Amino acid sequence: MTAPSRCREMTGEPITNPAQGREMTGEPTTAPAQGREIILDVRDVSFSYPDEPDRLVLQSLNLQTFRGECLAVLGESGTGKTTLLKLLCGLLSPTEGQIFFEGKPLKGPREDISLIFQNYGLFPWKNVRDNILLPAIRRRERKAAEKEVDKLLQYLGLQEHARKYPDWLSGGQRQRTALGRAVMSRASLLLMDEPFSALDLRNRIRLQDFIRTFLQDTGMTSVIVTHSIEEALRMGDRVALFDAEKGRIRNVWDGFRMEAAPDARVYDDRCHQIRTALLG
Repeated sequence: MTAPSRCREMTGEPITNPAQGREMTGEPTTAPAQGREIILDVRDVSFSYPDEPDRLVLQSLNLQTFRGECLAVLGESGTGKTTLLKLLCGLLSPTEGQIFFEGKPLKGPREDISLIFQNYGLFPWKNVRDNILLPAIRRRERKAAEKEVDKLLQYLGLQEHARKYPDWLSGGQRQRTALGRAVMSRASLLLMDEPFSALDLRNRIRLQDFIRTFLQDTGMTSVIVTHSIEEALRMGDRVALFDAEKGRIRNVWDGFRMEAAPDARVYDDRCHQIRTALLG
């Protein structure tokens, strides 16, 4: 498991979490950047479900994720993106090929890989605080983690909701609770499945801004799947286009996560490139 390091909290106080930064290249790319540490390496992975062995959801897929970046995987709904996430967190095993995490074969679920599903995966019988504390409780470290959770609740803007249950929360509050639990799990890789799909436009933009800041503050490596080009470019350091027909990654472009106000012409051109590839 990756050792946690100190990172900056929005209030100025530190919280504990793995932290590594990244530097953008600024150019579209389909090849790995030189000198970057690869945290996740998908090599020639194919996958089919046991009840449909002849239908390959993924076929000879190759994908690398660099430490500290946010990789946005873009594709139409129902094309296998969620299956890919389940493979990346060890819930499913490849039919062929292999996945490496931090240089070692991924053989099953790990506490330092956190997957947030569209329904956020919160326990309805536990309040916000206990949902966030769950990883520490499993490690039998609840008492030692109490102060850290207090800081985390403040960072997440959930102090007033700490005793509420998931059914009492808005979509954005549930998402932030799930993020808090990922921090407490000491996750170095965060996987998010369509995290904004259930939100209205205003709350979607707010949560995108929050997660952008959250990822920058914690230095977590992340993979987010989406069907929105604009969302992928806004959230991702790189955008990988998933080809549903071939079950593999077709193209990779740089995104604009680290740019508060990207050049309009560059942004529009990138949108056009991706839209053309998506429709083609």
